[in-house]
Amino acid sequence: MDTSTTAPCRSNSNSSHKPALPAPTVAALAALLARCTSLAAAAALHARLLRSSRLSGPPIIANCLAAAYSRLGAAPSAVALLLRAPANRFSRNILLAALLKSRDLPAARDLFDTMPERDAVAYNSMIRGYVDTGRADEAFRLVRTMRELGVRPSDFTFSILASAVCSARHGMQVHAAAVRHGSAHRSAVVGNTLIDMYRRVGLSKYALRVFRSMNQRDIVSVNSVMSVYKDDGQSSQLFECFQSIRSLGLSVDEFSVSTALSMCTDDEDLAKGDQILALCVKTGLLSHLIVSSAVIDLLCACDRLADAVRFFQGMAAWDSETCNAMISGYARSGTMEPALSLFLLSLRKGICPTGFTFASLLRCSSCFGLMEQGTQIHALVSKLGFEDDVIVATALIDMYCKLGSLNHARILFSRVCVKDLVLWNTMIIGLSHNGRGKEALQIFWQMLKSDIRPDRITLFGVLSACSLVGLVDEGMRLISLFKSNYHVVLGLEHNACVVDMLSRAGLFSEAVDFAENKLIKCNVAAFSNILEACVIQGDFDMAELVAEKMVKLKPRSSLPYIVLAQTYGARRKWDSMARMWRAMEDQGAKKVQGYSWLCIKNEIHVFTSSQILPHGREVTDAVLDLLFWDMMDHKYAHGCVDC
Repeated sequence: MDTSTTAPCRSNSNSSHKPALPAPTVAALAALLARCTSLAAAAALHARLLRSSRLSGPPIIANCLAAAYSRLGAAPSAVALLLRAPANRFSRNILLAALLKSRDLPAARDLFDTMPERDAVAYNSMIRGYVDTGRADEAFRLVRTMRELGVRPSDFTFSILASAVCSARHGMQVHAAAVRHGSAHRSAVVGNTLIDMYRRVGLSKYALRVFRSMNQRDIVSVNSVMSVYKDDGQSSQLFECFQSIRSLGLSVDEFSVSTALSMCTDDEDLAKGDQILALCVKTGLLSHLIVSSAVIDLLCACDRLADAVRFFQGMAAWDSETCNAMISGYARSGTMEPALSLFLLSLRKGICPTGFTFASLLRCSSCFGLMEQGTQIHALVSKLGFEDDVIVATALIDMYCKLGSLNHARILFSRVCVKDLVLWNTMIIGLSHNGRGKEALQIFWQMLKSDIRPDRITLFGVLSACSLVGLVDEGMRLISLFKSNYHVVLGLEHNACVVDMLSRAGLFSEAVDFAENKLIKCNVAAFSNILEACVIQGDFDMAELVAEKMVKLKPRSSLPYIVLAQTYGARRKWDSMARMWRAMEDQGAKKVQGYSWLCIKNEIHVFTSSQILPHGREVTDAVLDLLFWDMMDHKYAHGCVDC
C-alpha cells in the first residue's frame, strides 16, 4: 500500500493549527436553547454566550435564554437576565411571564402598565396571573379593557377565562364571546375548556351541546364529555362514548380508561370493569399509575379487598394516587390499622401525602370514633402545612363534628380563608346533627352573604336545623327560597326532613298528609318517624292511627305492632293485643336490636342493652365502671342532684 499520499493528511491532522470553526448562527443558538432540558445545560450555554459576547448582540438570543430559564423553573434568573438585556416587545412579554411565574404580581402589573405596546400575548399572561392568584374579577376586568382598546382575544384568552369561571352566568358570557370570535367551534382547546367549564358549574346539557358543535375533536374532548356523563351518573351514555373513540379515529388513553373504571366503581359493576381491565392489559395502559389507582378503587368498591391488596403489592412503583386509593379502600372496608400502616410506609418511601390521603384517614377516625388517632393526624396535617387545604380542612371539620367536638370544628372553620360549598355544607350539617340548629342556620345565612350558591345538600342541612329548633314556618320559607332563587327541586331526603319537622312540632295530621302525598314510595319510613314522635309526645290516639296505617302496608318493622299491642293492652283489649302479636309473627317482623360500642386501644367492643357480647366483656365492664365512677365524682352527679 502506498502511504505517501496519506502522510500529509496525517501530518495536518496532528498540527496545532486547527481551522477555526464557524460561529453558530442566531437560528442555531435559538434552536439549541429551545431544546434545553435541564437547568445545568441552560447555565452552561449562558456561560459560553457570555464568554463569546453574543448576549450583547441581537436581543433574540437573550430572549431565548430567558425563555429557557423560565421554562425550566428558574424564573428569577430570567428576570435578572432580561433586566440587563436590550428590550423589545418579545423580551418584555418574556419578562412579564417570568415575573408572573415568580409570583411577583405587583411588579408584573407595573411592567404591563409601562409597556409601549401590549399585544394579546401580554394580556394573556396578565390574565393568567390574575386567575392563578384567585383574582378572577381582575382577570375579567382586564379582558374588557383589552376589547375596548381593540386587542383581539386569542383562543388562549378564552381557554384561560373558561378555566376561571365559577358561575353559570359568567360561563355563558365567556361562551358567547368565544362563539362571536369563532373560537368555540374552530379550536379544540377552547371547546375542551368550555366542556370542562360547564361540567364544573353543573350545566351538563350545555357541555354536550359544545361537544356536538365542535368542528375538531380530539381524545381530550371525548374524555371531557365522559367526565360530564360520570358526574351525572349516566353510565350507559359514558360507555357509548367510550366505545365510539375508535370510530372517531382516536385511541383510548389512560384518562379514558380511568374514567370508565371510575364509572364502574360508582355502579359497582365488576363485570364491565373486568372487560376494561383486560383492555388495559392488552394495550399496556395498566402501567400508568392513574389507571392502577382506578383498578384498586374498583376492586375495593366490589368487596374484593384481598385482590386489591395483591394488585397493589405487585405494582412496580407507587405514587400518592395509588397509595391514596389503597388507603381509601382500607377505610371503606373498616380496617383502620392497615390504612395507618400503609400511610406510614408511604412516608418512609418518600411519597408525599395529599389532601385526599388525609381525608381518607380522617374518615376512618370519624367512622369509628377514634379521637386519639384523629388528633394525631391533625397534628401531622399542621406539621406538613396542609391545614390551609380546603379538602383537608373539610375532612377535619367533618371528623370533629362526628366526634362531637364542635369547638374544634368551629375554630378550624373560622381559620379557612377561602371556603367552598362543600365546607359550608359540612359545617351546617355537622351543627345540625349535634343539635345546634340555630348555629347551623346562622352559618347558612353567612354562606349566602359570601355569595356561595347553595345546593340540595345545603337545603337538607337547613331543613334538619329547622326541624331541631321547631321552626316550621322558617323551614317552609327556605323551601320556597331554594325553589325560586336556586332552582333546587325537593327530593326524598328533603321531604323526609319536612315530615320530621312537622312531627317534632306536633303537627301530626299535616305530617301524615305530607307523607301520603310526597313520600308514596317511602311511606313506611315516614310513618315510623311520625309514630315515634307521637309516642314521645304522648299523643296515643294519633299513634294508634298511624300504627294502623303502617300495619296495612305490611312492614317488616315491629314498631307499629308493638305500639298497637301496648295501646290495646293499656285499654284492656286483650284479644286485639294478642291479634297484633300474632300478626307480627305472621309478617316476620323483627324487633331491631340496639347496639352500643366502645373503643379501647384501637379495638371496637360491641354490646347490647341486655347483655355484653362475649368478645371483650371483661375489659368493657371495667371501662364502664370507670366511666360510672367518673360521672358520680364530677359534674354529672352534681347536675342530677340539682335537678
